[in-house]
Amino acid sequence: MVDMLVLDGRDERLTFLGLDGILTATCCPNCAGFLDGPAFNRFTLDGGVKVFPSKTFDGSEKMDCYVRPEDYKALTENPFVLGKVPVPLFYGAPCEDVNTIGGFANWVQDWEYTVCPHCGKPMKYLAQIQWDTVMDGTEGTLYVEFCPDCQIVSMQHQQT
Repeated sequence: MVDMLVLDGRDERLTFLGLDGILTATCCPNCAGFLDGPAFNRFTLDGGVKVFPSKTFDGSEKMDCYVRPEDYKALTENPFVLGKVPVPLFYGAPCEDVNTIGGFANWVQDWEYTVCPHCGKPMKYLAQIQWDTVMDGTEGTLYVEFCPDCQIVSMQHQQT
């Protein structure tokens, strides 16, 4: 498991999150594209995280790992930081290597907004991460949503 996104809601640039603490989105980058539905985790405002069990699209709980150990290391040392200047809401595009926080999802396929598995309310869109910006030779986009009430994060992968 890798912390794909860690955001501190107390940062003034992230006040739209409505969180007085840390949101952590954790998933297996190898498995994310093979899941039957999104990957989920619960975060605590002190930075803690509990990953929910997932199943792959073929019903198995395990699969071969195609991510090399050095790529996992690179993922855990992710150098991305928030920009100092806001960008337009539709800046992210699947044809560009751009990761976004906030705004609107630019879905590679069709939209797939998630409902919270705890309360059943629609989750709020949070971010999109282009896989090739975090792992060379990969494709697709990881979409991150969250439920601020239940402190649950959803992550799903799409690619062409």
